[in-house]
Amino acid sequence: MNTQLLRQIWDAQDTAYDLMNEYDSLPHYYGSVVLYQAEAYIVNLVGQHPGITVTQLAEILNKTTSACSQIVRKLRAKGFVEQIRNPDNNRLYNLELTKEGTQVFQAHIQFNQECQKKTFDLLQGFTNEELLIHLRVQEKLNEAYQDDVKRSREQFAKV
Repeated sequence: MNTQLLRQIWDAQDTAYDLMNEYDSLPHYYGSVVLYQAEAYIVNLVGQHPGITVTQLAEILNKTTSACSQIVRKLRAKGFVEQIRNPDNNRLYNLELTKEGTQVFQAHIQFNQECQKKTFDLLQGFTNEELLIHLRVQEKLNEAYQDDVKRSREQFAKV
């Protein structure tokens, strides 16, 4: 196996990671509304799963309940999300989008579709076989990342 080529793949993955981190840290326009990615993810999930709880959001996003609660508080203050007391359990609050939140949700869907189209257009020059090879390589890289995460969590648990 060509070590130099593998190092180039490694470097390309590092660049992709850096770009994704930078992208996620920047605010984005969804229609006329500016949100950070973390806020947009929450709006998107509430739009897809009306009635979801903060605990369920945290499980889906693999974040703490506290982190999700902070974002929900910001979205409530902006008028995009509302918490409705669960009629069957007074300790639970279900999340719903407001009218404005629904507009942001729709704008987020459109934004994602535009980003996806631009990406797919850039990939048009590749054959299905080339894309399938890339997919197989990416799946193997993801296995390596999952193993790194597992080992790091195990080491941290020992401390």
